Amino acid sequence: MNPAASGGRRPRIGIGGMHIESSTFSPHRAAYDDFRVTRGAELLDRYAWTRPDGELAGRAEWVPLLHAVSLPGGPVERGTYDRIKGELIERLRLAGPLDGLVYDIHGAMSVVGLEDAEGDLTEAVREAIGPDALISAAMDPHGNVSRRFAGRLDLITAHRLAPHEDAWETRERAARKLVERLASGSGRPHLAWVQIPVLLPGERTSTRLEPAKSLYGRLAAVEAMDGVVDAAIWVGYAWADEPRCRAAVVVTGDDPVLAVEQTRSLAREYWEMRRDFTFVGPTGGADECIAEAVASSARPFLISDSGDNPTAGGAGDLAYMLGRLLANEDLAAGRATALHPGITDPAAVAECFAAGPGATVRLSVGGGISRGRRTTPRPAS
Repeated sequence: MNPAASGGRRPRIGIGGMHIESSTFSPHRAAYDDFRVTRGAELLDRYAWTRPDGELAGRAEWVPLLHAVSLPGGPVERGTYDRIKGELIERLRLAGPLDGLVYDIHGAMSVVGLEDAEGDLTEAVREAIGPDALISAAMDPHGNVSRRFAGRLDLITAHRLAPHEDAWETRERAARKLVERLASGSGRPHLAWVQIPVLLPGERTSTRLEPAKSLYGRLAAVEAMDGVVDAAIWVGYAWADEPRCRAAVVVTGDDPVLAVEQTRSLAREYWEMRRDFTFVGPTGGADECIAEAVASSARPFLISDSGDNPTAGGAGDLAYMLGRLLANEDLAAGRATALHPGITDPAAVAECFAAGPGATVRLSVGGGISRGRRTTPRPAS
């Protein structure tokens, strides 16, 4: 029986976490200034359900701790991680007794020198909050769920849509489930966990397409079963070279037999359809795709370089695709045109501004972060 439920008071629930998607293949290193760190009232304002008119506002005493979020990038510097982790743990200890924690994380954070960053962080969080409080994690399905990590949690859920149109609904669900457990005095649910030895890129796991559409579509029905609290599926994170990176299924519930049964069922289905997941669009090499674009009557014709994807941690300064565009005869001759959406290169931009309007400059572009990967210098106006 939870003390909040038995004592008739509102449960005290902390909110905090560290949220970043880190590509270990990126030479970038995420530093402290790359994170937006929120505390206090500003942190409470981040969530609609904690505001005075929010759905859960009056059902708990919300205790803002610390939340740090960064755009995707490379691994986090160890000093940055230790600084954010240290403040989160200190705020947990100073918060006084907590009945629960809404743990707002991504799940694919890599830290220099660590193999399981979320496992390390969650061990420290559990030690600080104590064994009796319930921790409810809200995650991205492209995160990773190791045994070390899952074993320190009580409730865990993830987005059910890719693209992630339900990210804020996921956080609200994690908070609501936690409030319901504490209010009812139901205590700690059983957590059934299975990892699946499959690792797919995000471009092959859109829930708008089969088989992911039907697989993820099952989750609501599993959640609705008597004795089940929540059900979630993780794809894992393909852009990190770590043992924990793989698919996973977790079902939590008060009926341990049912939770295990449903976890196995979802995991088995994932495994059996592992070769059926499809890309969201046609795929090919750079030259092949560019030639098809030039020949097509469709305008605009979009080509996406998934390997240097800044929204998944890529450095965003590789000039490979630009080089292949310039190598195409039709584009080079001006018979067709192409727009490259952007390469991060402050030095090249500064040269253009220094030259002034109408000037012609000779530039090497890209490779500022990804060293040695620049285009051949050529005139540009």
